[in-house]
Amino acid sequence: MKLHLLRHAKTNQVSPSGKDFDRELLPEGYQQITDLKTFLEEQPIDPKIVLCSSAMRTRQTLAEFQGLWSEASIQFIDELYLAEKEEILKLICAQNSSEEILVVGHNEGLSDLVMNLAHPPHALKTCGFISMEFPFEDSAYISQDTGSILAMFRVL
Repeated sequence: MKLHLLRHAKTNQVSPSGKDFDRELLPEGYQQITDLKTFLEEQPIDPKIVLCSSAMRTRQTLAEFQGLWSEASIQFIDELYLAEKEEILKLICAQNSSEEILVVGHNEGLSDLVMNLAHPPHALKTCGFISMEFPFEDSAYISQDTGSILAMFRVL
């Protein structure tokens, strides 16, 4: 079973509403996404389930990739907004699926989850991506130190 984690791209420090939830991507963020798309051409993934934080910046990040994964079922989940690793893992396990899963979210939760699931540990910077594989048929069994890192993308 494969799991992919994607941290949203670079954003404005503040939003017009003043709410962190509403922060939008910067032009630099869109360039990061272009670079990640190039990487994914060489290291393609095929998620059938996408779990995405409902925050503006994660939705904007995902929107730039949707053409690549048109068959994926997308769930926008309020609980993923600034979620800690335990909550993210709970949502992944609850899918009870053998299909590839992509989570689009935020730090520190995503980086903490990577460090919990696979070694060597890696922190995700903006638009950071990591692909992991687990020796299970079902996402319900994903747990600490059971993953192997297949691919990583890190914006310099």
